[in-house]
Amino acid sequence: MNLNANKAQAALLLFLISFFVYTPSLRNDFVWDDIEVIEKSYHSFKASRINTVLFPKANENKRQRYYRPVIFVSMVIDRQLWGITPFGFHLSNILLNSISTILFYFAMLLIFGKFHVEGKESISFFSALLFALYPMHVESVSWIAGRTDVLCSIFFIIAFIVHIASYDNIRLLMLTSLSFSLSLLSKEVALSFPIVAISFDLLTRRIKNPYSILRYAVYLSLVLLYLYLRGRAYINLLDLTNENINQIAESKYYFFNIIKTLKVLSNSFLFYINKLVFPFDFNAFIISVPNELYYFIFSTITFLLLIIVAVISIKRGKGLIAFCIIWILLTLAPSAIVSITNLASTPLAERYLYIPSAGYCMIIGYLLLERAKRMSTKKIAWALMTILISLYLFFTLQRQDVWKDNLSLWKDTSFKSYYHALPHSNYGFALEKAGKTDEAIRHYEIALHPRVKDSNRGRAVTATNLGVLYLNKEDYANAEKWFMEAIQYDPTYGRPYYHMGLIYYIKGELTNSASAYRKAERYLEKTFEIYRYYAKADLLLAKVYLRLGEREKAEQHAKKALQSGLSESLSREATRILNIDYDEITQQPD
Repeated sequence: MNLNANKAQAALLLFLISFFVYTPSLRNDFVWDDIEVIEKSYHSFKASRINTVLFPKANENKRQRYYRPVIFVSMVIDRQLWGITPFGFHLSNILLNSISTILFYFAMLLIFGKFHVEGKESISFFSALLFALYPMHVESVSWIAGRTDVLCSIFFIIAFIVHIASYDNIRLLMLTSLSFSLSLLSKEVALSFPIVAISFDLLTRRIKNPYSILRYAVYLSLVLLYLYLRGRAYINLLDLTNENINQIAESKYYFFNIIKTLKVLSNSFLFYINKLVFPFDFNAFIISVPNELYYFIFSTITFLLLIIVAVISIKRGKGLIAFCIIWILLTLAPSAIVSITNLASTPLAERYLYIPSAGYCMIIGYLLLERAKRMSTKKIAWALMTILISLYLFFTLQRQDVWKDNLSLWKDTSFKSYYHALPHSNYGFALEKAGKTDEAIRHYEIALHPRVKDSNRGRAVTATNLGVLYLNKEDYANAEKWFMEAIQYDPTYGRPYYHMGLIYYIKGELTNSASAYRKAERYLEKTFEIYRYYAKADLLLAKVYLRLGEREKAEQHAKKALQSGLSESLSREATRILNIDYDEITQQPD
């Protein structure tokens, strides 16, 4: 194929490569957050809720961390297209990633063109090929919940392409603004877009375009609008950052805390740079930022070297390398800030490299193909390209197998993050689902070991899961023991109260005891003190009131359960309660 002659064919080839590389993921199941977000909460994916999700009501008690309406809309569309099948959702992720790849290719054509790079078609194709095969993308593509990065990338790149095109037609600013807005509403990393765009304008000497001020003013306005909408109902990244800064300022070890925070930020950057260059060591649950002194020294040196290389690139009139470095550092910045907050479950994550990797692939594509033009280094350059493509392909295919189901994912992760509870707890849950209860109990107990790192809430979740395991085995004594342990760990966690209610409901069924039903009622009422909506608890309480002969209360809670959202089988149960002939209930509890 003549890449210089037919860009459409080159784009199609990249799309097909990107798609077929990820076809193994079509066999994968729902994993990790997919189960809670999709499999168990599919009833919430209604088009009628889009407006509420996009314009959330003001909420002083902000608990939700992520304001990402575009992700919700994508889930609504997927549910309409595929129902609730892993295959359909995985197919959407793979298609979105393939679209992101060809958009990246066209963006490269524009960027290399503006920097007057010779042979831009070949360099763009090779850069996009590296992007399509890049191993660290597996988490974002093979994990359905990881599509946040892919969708953000699509709209980020579209916005950047149209931003460049708007130099010649200011009316395209509306499309740029729309794309930038959709990128913001996909993931927070899009906040870096205005600075990336301004940096590009400076380096290509288009900052003096008569409409530049208008563009930047519009971008700033969209950022402020986004922060306002997010701040109404969601935890704000700026609030968390300010909270961290205030804690430092109020501490008597003010200076040392500043150094510590800067060290975490610097080490986070080095961690991601290292992953960019060597994307072959994987872990889905990275529990901490490297803290060693030598790591901080190397991170500082690396950061300074990148700045020096960027400055040299600009002075030589070849700002492309500088722009790639700026792209990497700016799009990594939001992820580095996450490392000093409690916004995410882990301070670092491989999926955060999806958009920054575009800058890295640009650099590698440019440097290797530039070397391939010289006779003295041509063979070496082509050998390096072949090795790189082969390695990327091998590790991308291999890593997808780890994400095939929760058993394989958490087996891998619990080994790599042994001293953190969540991988063991999740592996225990997966083992339990697979019928391997003895192994499940062992990993739950590892998660609850004092030497294993976890929060009180995390321990409460694990103890609850262990209690549910015993409950399913009809070992009610051990189940009750672990539910009470969970309440001791965290009295504000609602699930163990629900399950204690379930135990006493079962006791009531076995003994026909009114006192057991009343205890079930008290535990379930305690659940509602913590959770305003808990459909299964409402349904169970409705069944309790049926047994107690309190018809009106039973109907109220059955209706509330249906309104809160139940699975199909539980919805039928609630409906039967509403339609039941109460004369059939002849047996009253003692």
